[in-house]
Amino acid sequence: MPWITNEDAAIKAKLQGLAVKDTNAPDDGLPVDVRFRLPENELATATFPLIVIERTRIEPDHDREHRGTVELGYTPEGYDSAKSYLAADPIPYMFEYQVTVYTRKQRHAASIAQMLSARDYLHPRWAYLEVPQDGTVRRLEVAGGPEFNEGRDSQGKRLWQVDYLLHVSAELLDEIAEIKPVQTVELTTHPLGQ
Repeated sequence: MPWITNEDAAIKAKLQGLAVKDTNAPDDGLPVDVRFRLPENELATATFPLIVIERTRIEPDHDREHRGTVELGYTPEGYDSAKSYLAADPIPYMFEYQVTVYTRKQRHAASIAQMLSARDYLHPRWAYLEVPQDGTVRRLEVAGGPEFNEGRDSQGKRLWQVDYLLHVSAELLDEIAEIKPVQTVELTTHPLGQ
């Protein structure tokens, strides 16, 4: 079960589809590219506006932990819940992502921050993350941001940046038991002592 890649793909998909209005852009706006940080790519050669995602850590979330096997309320990738019930002893995890918006214009940074504050993106109270591979909707907490910064790239060009810190709930399912439903019940009674 590719639990790290599913969350990464879901966070990237959530942030896609944004466009900012600009006088030199088409009528539908200037598209905002979304990608994961690649150390070999310099910002000076990137196209803007740009959203860069970086997974900064993954750790057990002990505040949500309990012991024991439970019936799963969802179907993990690779399993068929129509044939059986699924049970596991899930280990809760917290994924932390650093999301940074880079633009060449301050109004683009403000516009993208405004769009990201909507309910379907990074709303401070109602944020969520849909993971289509297992059909779950995860808790997504905006733990920091938006924080606005101004700087320069390696070529000395002005660069506006908006930083977010995100926490996503996940579960590691070590062993999944498939419990078959009861097919028949035999109701034969026998008197005591016979």
